[in-house]
Amino acid sequence: MLIRTRLPATPSAMKKTKREFLKETAAFAGLASMVNWASASSEEDSLGQVLPTRRLTRNGERVTAFCLGGYHLGFTESPKEAERMVERAMELGIRFYDNARKYHKGRSEEYMGRFLTPKYRDKIFLMSKAPDRTGAGVREQLDASLKALKTDYLDLWQIHALQTPEDVDKRMKNGVLDAFLEAKEKGKVRYIGFTGHRNPKTHLHFLEFLDQRGLLFDTCQMPLNVCDPSFESFEKHVLPVLLEKEYGVIAMKTMAGGSMMGGRIDTTPDDIRTKDIPDVVSKTELSLANLHQYVYSLPVSSLCSGCREFHEIEENVAVLNNLKNLSDADKKKLIEIAKPYAGQIVENYKRVFA
Repeated sequence: MLIRTRLPATPSAMKKTKREFLKETAAFAGLASMVNWASASSEEDSLGQVLPTRRLTRNGERVTAFCLGGYHLGFTESPKEAERMVERAMELGIRFYDNARKYHKGRSEEYMGRFLTPKYRDKIFLMSKAPDRTGAGVREQLDASLKALKTDYLDLWQIHALQTPEDVDKRMKNGVLDAFLEAKEKGKVRYIGFTGHRNPKTHLHFLEFLDQRGLLFDTCQMPLNVCDPSFESFEKHVLPVLLEKEYGVIAMKTMAGGSMMGGRIDTTPDDIRTKDIPDVVSKTELSLANLHQYVYSLPVSSLCSGCREFHEIEENVAVLNNLKNLSDADKKKLIEIAKPYAGQIVENYKRVFA
């Protein structure tokens, strides 16, 4: 376990002096070097081989470095097919499962409540997220999640999709933080975290809010991919702060939700034409494996990705099982290849704040 240090103040904006930038970069490099994230441990349980695991929490809790996203599971209309997907994921050694209360109007949680937790609750690390903007609302959503997932506790519960600094302030004023702290104290959830994909300033604002109250959450889930360093970057601005505070970092949008393959996704604005979304993988020498390799080579705890087909789960697992750590030069090359495509067409979930 890392040695605890005094919490640094979180910058309220991303404008930094040269000295601040160098200090941040040094903190990132120093903390990243303390753990060889790519050489995650290999484990087994009573079901067989488990995927490599990485540390998620300050007390040493470990999770599989690949987390199966719940959103895409809810796309299937067939409960039988959903069951087959869950069983295949368990066979392949995935033990970390993501969800959120409103994914497909609760169907994603209901599928996991039918096919995952009744058989495997003691083998998995289960998380869900609450998007409501009031304390009363997230309490109701937690109870609904527990009921749908057929469990009396979550391993991780996260504030879902923080949008702007103003959104953070409103949710906190309306009791969301109090509800999360209460749920952890009562044992309904073991750990708490937050997510968001709009802009790094939102994450930094929330972290500063917690700092001012002497509080720490356990995890943060945010976009990390080869385009991110070149536009409104979570990797550059938020990841070093999280590492210094010993947060578990859960990567998402590794393929920009599918936009890197030219796909239209749920966050694509109406004014972006589908034909204008570039297929970055086809247009460049980047491979699908490169996209995951890049993120696994960052000091993240887990990579969360949704899968709609068997082969997608198998391909994701194969990348992790055959992972080779990328050098700094390798990562820089991938960033340069992707740089022309960074921005709000591919990373359409991001917003630019003043």
